[in-house]
Order: sequence, then C-alpha cells, then structure tokens
Amino acid sequence: MKIASKYRVVWMNILIAIAISLFINFSDIISVLSPSAPRDIPLHIARALRLNFFLQLLYYAVLAFVLLSISTTRSRNPVQFVTRLFYCIVITFIIYFLSPSMNREGDIFIRLYHHRLFDSRLLLKCSFTLIVAVLYGKIYDLVYQKQHIIIENEQLKNENLQTIYNTLINQISPHFFFNSLNSLAMLVREKHNAKALTYIDQLSDTFRYIIQNGRTEGTTLGEEVKFVESYKYLLEIRYADKLFIDIETEPEYKEWHLPSLSLQPLLENAVKHNIITRSQPLHISIRTHEGNLIVSNDIHPKLEPEHGTGIGLKNLDERYRLLTGKKISIENDGKTFSVILPLTDPQDENHHRRG
Repeated sequence: MKIASKYRVVWMNILIAIAISLFINFSDIISVLSPSAPRDIPLHIARALRLNFFLQLLYYAVLAFVLLSISTTRSRNPVQFVTRLFYCIVITFIIYFLSPSMNREGDIFIRLYHHRLFDSRLLLKCSFTLIVAVLYGKIYDLVYQKQHIIIENEQLKNENLQTIYNTLINQISPHFFFNSLNSLAMLVREKHNAKALTYIDQLSDTFRYIIQNGRTEGTTLGEEVKFVESYKYLLEIRYADKLFIDIETEPEYKEWHLPSLSLQPLLENAVKHNIITRSQPLHISIRTHEGNLIVSNDIHPKLEPEHGTGIGLKNLDERYRLLTGKKISIENDGKTFSVILPLTDPQDENHHRRG
C-alpha cells in the first residue's frame, strides 16, 4: 500500500509539473502554434524557435517536478517544512542562473555563462513555479496530517473497542459460566435429560455468539434477538417460574443495526440488582418503538443491594458512542428501569458511508 501510494504521488507530481510548464509557457505555445505566425522566417530560425520552445517546456517541467518532489516529502514536523522551503528556494535560485536557452542559430547557451543575469520574464516564471510547488506541498502536508490523524483515531477506536470487548468477556465468562454449570448440574441431578440436552445446545449457541460476534462492531437486531432467545432460556432455567422475559420486536426492524452484545449486560444487570422470587417474579420486556430498542424491568431492589461498578452500562454506552455516534438513554421512575438503545437503519448507514 505504501509503495502504491508513493508511485501515486510521483505520477501526480509529474502531471502537475507538466500543467505548470504549459501554463507559464502558454504565450509561447500560442505564438508557435498559431496559424497567423509569420511564414517568411527562414526555416532554420523557425526550427530553432520550436526547439527552444520545447526546451523551455522541458526545463520548467523538470524544475516544477523537482520542487514538487521536495515539497511533498512526507513529514508532520513543521521545522522540516521550513527546511524543505529553504531547499526549494535555493534550487530555484541555482536553476535560474543555469537556465538554458537557444538562439536563432540553434546554439544552446547557459544564462550564467553569457552574463545575462537578469531576465524579468524568467524570474517571474521561476517564482510562479516556486510558489505553486510550495503551496501544493503545504496542502499535501495538511491532507497527509489529516489522513494520519484519521488512521490514528481508527487505531485508538479499535484498541478501545478491543479493551471493552475483553472487559465484557471477562465480565460475562466467569460467573455466567459457573452459574450455567450449576443450572445444568441441577437438571442432571433431577434427571431432566431432555431439558439438559436443550440447555447444553442453548449454552453452546450463547457462547458461540459471544465469541464470534463480540469482536465485530455491530450486528442486526434479528441476530441479537436470536442470541437473546438462547440466553433467555438459560436464565429462565436458572430462575424457574421466577423470571419472565418478553420479546416483542416489530419485523421492520429486523435488519436494523446495533452494537453486538448490547442486550446481555442489560439482562444481567436486571437479574443482578433485583429480588427474584416466586412471590416477586422479575419481568423483563424487550420491545421496539420508533426506531429504538427498549429494555425495561420492574424494580424490586434487594435488601442488601450489590455494589456494582456499573461497568456493563458504561461499556455499552461507550461502544454506542464509538460505533454509532449515538448514546443510550436511561429512565428510572422508581417502579420501572428502562434503557433505550437507538437502532440504525441500514439504508441511512449505507448513505452515510457513500457520503
């Protein structure tokens, strides 16, 4: 990729150098190619004029290319920009005195050797080439710095997401895994073989989703709900007839996107902070409404509330901010605790990427 980018810059410099040379020699192009050019000029003089014209085109194209090559040397250090500017001025100064020209006899001479040190037209052309090259180099620096910042931000974003993912996995795996094994052991002891086999399948699907999709940036609501169905089965086995999870998502939101593993910490959070008994069962509702996914549960606070770190909700909110630019909303009226997750329309997402 770096080699391809380097060659792309070289070709761009060549094209711009040719354009600069053609621009500053435009009047000569008109005089040489114009049909109204005098025809009574001797043939050898006309040939010398044409050769001199092409010599000037080549000279300024080479000058422009050299200056552009120096100006587009990648650097994020402003001191190096000043150094490159100094080099460009020195090279322009030297090439000005070494500029070639051709007389009517077809002989090429160097300006310095013939003591023709001042030529306002030549000075204007060299100055124009220098200014364009320096300005283009500055623009190139700004674009390169912007791209570098974008790449760094993406790397930091990916590292941040990886850290959040690792934290989430570490949070899920230990206690959830042991609780799941306890529930499975209970089914085996009570000889509920069919339920035990189903439980193993659902547990396998749950961990497969966590491992595969936890590293991805996002998923569809349909995939997330499918995961929740497996996770729901595990929780409802653990809290038999004491936990009820109702899922009501409208079909039109099935392909809408949200960060993967958004629902698991909300379900775990509800189970962790509320009393779950037969007399006080916990009801959790997952539903869609006006482009949002709403997860709500009754509030039955434990007599000795667990002092959680809130890391689950913090991680979820951070992932939402990084991946979608949106934030989750939390509502608590003392009776119901609700978390509102914005969904992303895939059509809007594709339009944003194209834009």
